[in-house]
Amino acid sequence: MLCSAFCFSIMAVCGSMIGNNLSWTAVAFFRIAPTFIFMVIFALIRRERIIVFGSLSLWLRSILGTIALLCTFFSLSQMNATDTVTISATTPIWVILIMHIIFSDKVPSLFWLLVMTTFLGVYLIEKPQFRGDIFPIIIAFMGAICAGSAMVSLSFCGLITPVTVVSHYSVVALTSAFCLFYLSNLNIPVFKEIIEKYGVLLLLIGLSGTLGQIFLTYAYGRGRPQWISVTGLSQVVITALFELILNKIKLNVELIIGMVLVIFSITCIIWIKPNKSVQNST
Repeated sequence: MLCSAFCFSIMAVCGSMIGNNLSWTAVAFFRIAPTFIFMVIFALIRRERIIVFGSLSLWLRSILGTIALLCTFFSLSQMNATDTVTISATTPIWVILIMHIIFSDKVPSLFWLLVMTTFLGVYLIEKPQFRGDIFPIIIAFMGAICAGSAMVSLSFCGLITPVTVVSHYSVVALTSAFCLFYLSNLNIPVFKEIIEKYGVLLLLIGLSGTLGQIFLTYAYGRGRPQWISVTGLSQVVITALFELILNKIKLNVELIIGMVLVIFSITCIIWIKPNKSVQNST
């Protein structure tokens, strides 16, 4: 999961370089298109299935993950990135609640404390303002909830290979993103112009996003969802470090405290051992 967070951090930094120069539908399409190409080629080489019709958990993972992807990119186009990232950081909370309500899978009280401490750290790093229209905020929360639901579904895809899982997701996401891109392309540059201007960045976004999805799938297929989801918040710290190196943000006391809180909390969570009997039952 830490490898996945590192890859998604690279994707986020490259995406921030594109900024608001493309519509959210175009960014969503070109984010998932390279993943689709990479994974289909990889799946064909390994002779693995791309579409699996009989697995409900796989379809839920792909559909809910696609909704989360689209909601996130829409929110990024309508509100500050810091606000969207902070709301996205609530995903582990939804994972814990879903596992508790649907599967009666509880976590220790200390775990809840560490989750809230991690979220506090994310809040201090991002310093969200939540100004403007309420609609993008609702969409961002919808994306976080769908992401949490997708991750829970992903944890039940253990018998399906990560290549098949990511390939299946890329097909569903690409189809949905292309439909939206096609329907709203009145003011969007043509494909050739986009590729010529942002080709390298889009390739890096696609490659890092693909690797991130593979690591993510592997992690959820072999670990307990609550633990894995919180570990994923390390992406916020890694992205902040990249932005510090690129001089996109300045070091301050709140940033330092936030990073320390996230690193400390995630380290403690990694060292807390899940109850084996509960883990086996899930």
